[in-house]
Formats: sequence, C-alpha cells, structure tokens
Amino acid sequence: MPGMLRHLRLIPIFVRVSFQNDAAYRADFILHSILALLQLAAELIGVWIIFSNTTSIAGWTAWQVLTLMGVFRMMSGIIGLVIAPNMRLIMEDIRSGSLDFVLLKPVNAQFYASIRQVILWRGADIVAGLILIGVAGFKLGTGVEAIAAAGFALMLAAGATIIYSIWLILATLAFWLTRIANIEMVFWNVFEAGRYPVDIYQPRLRWTLTYIIPLAFLTTYPAATLLGKSAPSVLLVAWGAATAALVAATWFFRFGLRRYSGASA
Repeated sequence: MPGMLRHLRLIPIFVRVSFQNDAAYRADFILHSILALLQLAAELIGVWIIFSNTTSIAGWTAWQVLTLMGVFRMMSGIIGLVIAPNMRLIMEDIRSGSLDFVLLKPVNAQFYASIRQVILWRGADIVAGLILIGVAGFKLGTGVEAIAAAGFALMLAAGATIIYSIWLILATLAFWLTRIANIEMVFWNVFEAGRYPVDIYQPRLRWTLTYIIPLAFLTTYPAATLLGKSAPSVLLVAWGAATAALVAATWFFRFGLRRYSGASA
C-alpha cells in the first residue's frame, strides 16, 4: 500500500508541472482548445447531413449517434491527454537511449513512463464529449439510471485500458524498429471509424472491429451501455479483454526492456 500511494502521489505532481508548462504558452493552449471545438462542430455538421436524409442508421437515432460521438470525443481526449504523449516519449527515449533516466527512478518504470506528461488542452475534448452526452441525453428524455451510469464509467475505463495497452505494445516495438512514427498515423485513421456505431459496417468488418481491432469497446459499447442498448455480459467481456490486453502489454514491455542497451551501448 505505501508503494502504491507513492506512485499515485506522482500524478498531481505531473499535472502541476504540465499546467505550469501550458501557462507559459497560454496562447497555444487557447488555440488548441478552439481547434478542438471547431473539430467537434465539423463532426456535428456531418451528423446533421446524414440524418437530414434518414431517421436512423443501423437502429441508432440521431441523438443516440450524438451520444456515441460524445463518447468518441471523450476517448479521443483521454488518448490525447495522457496516453499518446507518453507513448511518444517512450519511443523517443528508446531511440535516443534516454530511457535510462526513467529506469533509474525508484518507482515502477512502466507507470512512471506512462504518466509523466499530460497535455492539458486535450481535456477540452473530454469536457466537450460530456456536454454532448448531456445534451443528447436531455433530448432523448429517457434519463440515466445509476446502474447505467456506473456501467458506462466501467466500460469507458475498460476501453481506456485496452487502448493504453495497444499503444504500449506499439511503443514497445521501438526496441526493435527504429522508425515507427507511421504506426501512430495508422492508429488515428483506424480510430476514426469509431465515430459511428460498428453496427453500420458489414458483418465481417464489424467482427474485426470488435475482436481483432477492439474499436467497439472504445466507443460503441460504452455508448450502448449508457443508452441501455447493451447486455450486461458485454461489460464482463470488455473487462476480460482489458485485463488480457494489459497483462500482454506489460509482459511485452518488460520483454523489450531486457533487450534495451541504453545510451552507453
């Protein structure tokens, strides 16, 4: 327990340092936040265009799709807030040999490497997503039961765990591959498919986006849980997948560390 508390105390320290860094470049922070809102506006226009010609797609109404889009925006914010920047740092540290500075810290190397940088302006995506979910919920007029809200939070956490694990596996490839920046571009292009429910895709692609590239667990299933469109068993499957992914990613990262020779090599 003391060791866990010592690790958790690092989180507010890194957040404070990131806030101080962002405060020094306030104009950039404001500009990025505005750009995030403009991107959301463009997405809303896309939904409006789609539903100006139909009342539903694959059983999802306009406001239900907007709920999913809010989840997509939240997950995008979580990735950009802490997951992506730290995975980039890991890849750069491996390439340059500066990962030594992380390994010498008296804390778990994976934990430290995964939380040391926070891009605070990406929090605007999370806030925008929450607002969109709230507005959509109000328009749907169904209300949200406590059990559905709890299930949504757990599903979102499972999705975040899955995507963190995938990113960690991709970052760990830097122990063997010197240039893997293009992998991130591929990830973001695939992630864009999560903007809409996986139900709209053909069965084979839908199966792939659920069990091979688990995109459904990142956006569709969290939204479906909140809307009461998902069976309780899906939550168990999601956490089973999240646990397996995290164990695999942690093992792979430690395996990669055994190959790491550092800056002195």
